[in-house]
Amino acid sequence: MEDVLATAEGVVLVKLVKVAQKLGLKGENGTWKEFLDFYDKQLGSSSLSDPSKRRKDDLVAFLTTLKKKEDLQLLAKSLKLDNDVFEKFKKKSLDETAEQRLVRMTLTHDEYPLDYLFPSNAEDWVRTGLGKKKMEPTKIEMIAIDCEMVLCEDGSEAVVRVAAVDRDLKVILDEFVKPNQPVVDYRTFITGLTAQDLEKATLSVVDIQEKLLMFISEDTILVGQSLNHDLKVLKVDHARVIDTSLVFKYNYDGTRRPLRLKRPSLNYLCKCILGYEVQKEGVPHNCVHDAEAAMKLVLAILDNGAETSVPLSKEMLEAEKSKLYLHRIPCNVPYEELNGVVSRDIPHEVKV
Repeated sequence: MEDVLATAEGVVLVKLVKVAQKLGLKGENGTWKEFLDFYDKQLGSSSLSDPSKRRKDDLVAFLTTLKKKEDLQLLAKSLKLDNDVFEKFKKKSLDETAEQRLVRMTLTHDEYPLDYLFPSNAEDWVRTGLGKKKMEPTKIEMIAIDCEMVLCEDGSEAVVRVAAVDRDLKVILDEFVKPNQPVVDYRTFITGLTAQDLEKATLSVVDIQEKLLMFISEDTILVGQSLNHDLKVLKVDHARVIDTSLVFKYNYDGTRRPLRLKRPSLNYLCKCILGYEVQKEGVPHNCVHDAEAAMKLVLAILDNGAETSVPLSKEMLEAEKSKLYLHRIPCNVPYEELNGVVSRDIPHEVKV
């Protein structure tokens, strides 16, 4: 969220603060007015509560104190609602195609606004717009994308390999990318890549953006498992997406829903829907295979009517059975005492 706020226009920041005011959102220093009492005292300045009369830095300083996930989701949703392209694809229409239904399922998911909130105003980002080109009714263009990433010295992730396949599972892009900063972990056990593999890589993220845009129009549907991570490292903001991690969900019928809902992994979805594992234990990922798998999952829904809910795994069921929930504990019981009741050897969590 912080990188988005840093590149946001002043009018957008004013709107976000007003949304926070209206909803009574509290950050580390309280509400907007409570924050100003603290903030202005630190700076020795007078307290003007009207967000439109405050400096951009003041607005950003307050918004970055909001840490609760539900608060960040509300702000992210407010930002997305200003996007005409997002609004167009989010709405249900009478002539909605099966592909567009999956796009809508992605865009209306509770996790979407925050997951897909990108700093697309930054200079090195590409943001696709809404085109006027009409789509062929017989075959809507879809492209699945997957990336391999490494950990850089500054703690960020960098893309080092990107693959894209079309609706017919034809590989249209498979390129190595040269990291733009020192790498501290190649994550070889996941990526299968080493420093030697990237010695001959010459393409930059900008080069990859240009190659992708040769295949992507405004009406193209991008497909992927947790696609937001791939788009983030590619620095591409595209409205029309199908994220299989948001479209598919666990079926909790007859089972208590866990406090922390997990998304089905690509490997688990492939086992349930396609009947095979795309990622073997102990074998590194292959982004071409992962992109193909994501496309196959979408095609399984479109062509074969596959269900979008999958059963809980045996491991999840066993883990859920082993949990003990204690309710209606008085609010005045100190946190330390609650922790002392349970052995340190047993994983536990106190939730309010």
